[in-house]
Amino acid sequence: MVFKLWSVLHFLYMLSPFAIFFGIYFLVRKRSEKTKYIVGAVLGTISVFILVIRNVDIFVRQGWGVEVIPLQVCHIGSLIAGIALLTKNRCLIATSFCFNMLPAFLAMLFADALANYDTILKIRPQTYIWGHIFIIVCALYGVFVIQPKFNNRDLLHSLAFIGTMSIIAIICNSAFRACFAWEPNYFYLYNYKGTPLKFLYEAFPSSTYGWFSINWFYTLTLFTVFTAVFIGLFFFTKWVVKKINR
Repeated sequence: MVFKLWSVLHFLYMLSPFAIFFGIYFLVRKRSEKTKYIVGAVLGTISVFILVIRNVDIFVRQGWGVEVIPLQVCHIGSLIAGIALLTKNRCLIATSFCFNMLPAFLAMLFADALANYDTILKIRPQTYIWGHIFIIVCALYGVFVIQPKFNNRDLLHSLAFIGTMSIIAIICNSAFRACFAWEPNYFYLYNYKGTPLKFLYEAFPSSTYGWFSINWFYTLTLFTVFTAVFIGLFFFTKWVVKKINR
């Protein structure tokens, strides 16, 4: 079974996380807080389990490499989404909704990697499909069902967390190239591959300092844009939770 971009299957795939979430929402919206937590914990466990299955399969087939270390945006998104619902941590719920959900949907929208498989009936394409679905489902569940009362400190903690992970990704992008000759592009911060941002990356040349390389213009622009989007979505979630609880 081959996945084709912009086919009926592709459109159903993009709609599926929202359909799944709304189905779950209407089942649990009047249930007890304990039941809501249990359902969320199950969803979170599935999200983490999908990532574990994916990485174990890659490790068994290929050994250690770029894909086994979950520093890609959506791979770490599976962990964040899962742990957020297991712990009901406000910072992680905010990060899951404000940072991880949009890249997950974009990966479903521009699913070139999925279209390159000769069949989607294998472990890796299946984990791609379900991993992105559950990132979105978990992010929506955290905001609309758990309904944490966010405060501005949660925003600062979430931004600090993402900033720290981004710095780690930037360092690993160059370090893994220098040490292991791998080709990582964690958080899409080493180059534009996998994104439609070639013009942005090529606007200014990258700078190299020994083993470390960075395109300052590209990196700082992405940081600025995603910080603005993150802040906007964060205050949107605060507004949504207040509206729901009125």
